[in-house]
Amino acid sequence: MRRYEAVTVFLLLVGGVLLPVVGWLIGAVMLVGSSRWSARDKLAGLLVWPGGLAAPTALVAFAPTRECVYVDDPSGHRHGGQCTGTAISGWLGVPLLTLAVIGPLVTAGYLVWRARRAA
Repeated sequence: MRRYEAVTVFLLLVGGVLLPVVGWLIGAVMLVGSSRWSARDKLAGLLVWPGGLAAPTALVAFAPTRECVYVDDPSGHRHGGQCTGTAISGWLGVPLLTLAVIGPLVTAGYLVWRARRAA
């Protein structure tokens, strides 16, 4: 695999994190312009998880949060429970984050494998 292909896969994977939107788009243009990958490989690189790891990074950095305030009285009983904000429930958030990380990693691995095979 040449340096060009390595940079392309790197930008598709983390370009959107380093330079939001622009980094991934540069990698996408490099992917489309390369003769190393087939049309199927290019579609996989562009459509399986557009943006690479930018989406899971944004999910972690900007995830909605919920904050609750409770007051315990001297006898140890909890009162109040006033909450603000929202949160993604664990049954939805964990699989979503897992998919958002695994999708780009599998796609990048596939593109590296195909580039080495085509060499």
